[in-house]
Amino acid sequence: MLSKKNRFPLKKDFTAFKTKAALYQSPIFGLLVLENKEDVLRFGFIVSKKIDKRAVVRNRIKRVLSEAVFLNLGKIKHGYDFVFLAKKEILGNSFSQVSLEIEKLFSELGFYEG
Repeated sequence: MLSKKNRFPLKKDFTAFKTKAALYQSPIFGLLVLENKEDVLRFGFIVSKKIDKRAVVRNRIKRVLSEAVFLNLGKIKHGYDFVFLAKKEILGNSFSQVSLEIEKLFSELGFYEG
C-alpha cells in the first residue's frame, strides 16, 4: 500500500493538475504526469463509473494499480505527480499484466532511474 506522502490528493488539486499535466496513453490506462516542486512521488487513481457501475470492481482496479506502482516505487524518478485514468480494457487483465504495462510505459517515457 502506498504511504500517505505518496498519495495525490485528487479532490483538492485535480482540476489544476489536469490542465497542466501531460497525458500519455497505454492500451489499458491513461497516465497524467506533472513535475512537482518537492522531491516526492505522488500517485492518484481514477476509475469512472463508465468502466463498471459496481464500486467493488472499481475499488479492485484501484488496488491493483496501486499495488503495481508500490512494487516499482524504488525504480521511479522522484519529483513527479502521476494520475492513472483507467480504461474499460483494464477489466480483463490480471495483476501481472497491469504491472507489466506500468513498467513498460514508465521505461518508455524515461521515468525509471538508472
